[in-house]
Amino acid sequence: MATAPVKTSDASADSKKSKQAGLPNVKPYASQTSPSLIKKKSPTIRDWQLYTRLWGYVMPYKGRFLVGMLAALPTSLTNGALAFLIGPFVDQLVQQQNYAALFYIPAAVMAVSIVQGVCEYVSTYYTTYVATALSQDVRLQLYEQLVKMDLKYLNGSKPGDLLSRYYEDPSRLQTAIVTNIQKFVIEFFSIVGLSAVLLYRSWSLALIAIAVISTIVIPIAIISKKLRRLDHENQRLLASIYDVFNESITGAKVVMIFGLQAFQYKRFKRRMQDYFGNSMSLARADAILRPLLQLIASVGIALILLFGSFRVTGGDMSPGELTSFLVALLLLYKPVKNVGGIITKVQRVFAPAERVFEKIDLEPELQDHPNPAHFAEFESLEFDQVHFAYNAEVPVLSDINLTVHSGEKIALVGESGGGKSTLVDLIPRFMDPTAGEVRMNGMDIRQVSMSSIRDMISLVSQDTVLFDGSVLENIRLGNMDATRAQIDEAIRVAHLDEMIAAMPEGIHTQIGPRGSQLSGGQKQRLAIARAFLSDSPIVILDEATSALDNESEAAVQDGMAHVIEGKTVFVVAHRLSTVRYADRILVMHQGKIAEQGTHDELMKQEGMYHRLYSLQFRHDV
Repeated sequence: MATAPVKTSDASADSKKSKQAGLPNVKPYASQTSPSLIKKKSPTIRDWQLYTRLWGYVMPYKGRFLVGMLAALPTSLTNGALAFLIGPFVDQLVQQQNYAALFYIPAAVMAVSIVQGVCEYVSTYYTTYVATALSQDVRLQLYEQLVKMDLKYLNGSKPGDLLSRYYEDPSRLQTAIVTNIQKFVIEFFSIVGLSAVLLYRSWSLALIAIAVISTIVIPIAIISKKLRRLDHENQRLLASIYDVFNESITGAKVVMIFGLQAFQYKRFKRRMQDYFGNSMSLARADAILRPLLQLIASVGIALILLFGSFRVTGGDMSPGELTSFLVALLLLYKPVKNVGGIITKVQRVFAPAERVFEKIDLEPELQDHPNPAHFAEFESLEFDQVHFAYNAEVPVLSDINLTVHSGEKIALVGESGGGKSTLVDLIPRFMDPTAGEVRMNGMDIRQVSMSSIRDMISLVSQDTVLFDGSVLENIRLGNMDATRAQIDEAIRVAHLDEMIAAMPEGIHTQIGPRGSQLSGGQKQRLAIARAFLSDSPIVILDEATSALDNESEAAVQDGMAHVIEGKTVFVVAHRLSTVRYADRILVMHQGKIAEQGTHDELMKQEGMYHRLYSLQFRHDV
């Protein structure tokens, strides 16, 4: 058999469908250190590597970030300037009775405050810009990774967990990476400026004050570890709440028909109570820090008042110098306390950082061959001793041997759970066989690029997937480069003319999330128009009409006749009337091909197909 033209390339061109999707090419800005490797290291090294990796996301915006940080410096140092000016003001006014100080020193204080306000605005704007852009980049990279994942991962993931990790965690990262750095810069240089004032006024009192205040690192270190652990648990509980919420919406019909409202409410309430309990543990751990820091600060202030009073009465300090010292010390308490708070916040943010990087570093189990083949056309498909199982104990497919040539119409019938849909899912390589080979044009499809395979396949299934947008946008997904004439032809073939004419905005009418504004038949016809526009050589029809009434089914069947004309077709069907004219009918039973042949051949055998056909039409009558 002559194979279709094949070309191989280390860096394959983007496929038609990849271009149509318009996915952003978001690249990671930092090293891809695996979280599994990070976790084996000490907590300090692990935290440092996490923060280093987070820092890499700031680098594309380093100019704005630098402006934001530089603008924060005057904001920091003005606190020291204000504390320093208090001393001369008191001495000039009290000791020397220089009343001119009533005017020029307050004016200097106002000038310092204006400078502080302008710089704070500039710093806040630029750091907020960087933080927001950073969060967007992380979300884009997470989403890009998500859409690359295989069906096994997507089907096995809880929606609540995905929502929490892919949307909420990046929001928390922007606070950790940028906002906390800005605050740390402000508070750090405030501490430096105020400490300089303390040392200038009295180095001996300054050493006492700094020694006492430095002890705040002890409760911060202890509490921050607990906060991080509780935060991990909070995110897990929040994801479980999202899951129940999502189930109540997506499964609304089941909830209503079985009267499960009270049951779902109890589940939701129980998970909310767990979340509340853990949140209160988090709040207690966070709240205890403030009074501890307040106690330490009050000890330092009391000691300074005691020793400072002795120095003033002994003539070693002026009242203004002591006042300046006390003001600087009082102002110092806030940045020192804030630095402690920033450290605890950073610790708490390492939890979502770990979760984000865990997702970014995920790789789909199904991978393209390092040097994959690319097919220009389809000629044949072979299943050679194919076995498949989701787990070792439950085989789904066994000993599947099948050869399909271009243009053949293959129907798969049989009882539910017989392996029909699983077999056709192996064709676009949604999953790989456990054993055996699926070959396209004589080559194992694991050696062919997945984009090349999927470019040749159109799918119309029972569960029609439509997107929130207009009729036109959903049809055009089959071929983003289609002309209006081609789109009109797809509409005609799918019998969408009357439906579109009756819509308020015609082809530009919005159909709602998952096509919620359309009936089942309308959704299927729209999917048929999309498949027709794709013009792929292979068409898979997976129970495409099983949920439709007779009238809708007739319209959809007529539309599908145009879609499959001249194509290789795989039809998974429950209604046997839809497969009578297939070139071959495969009867699936317990994961095996029990019978195969044309409708007439299988009816003559009076086997499983004959029995299924007779039972179905007896009930239909």
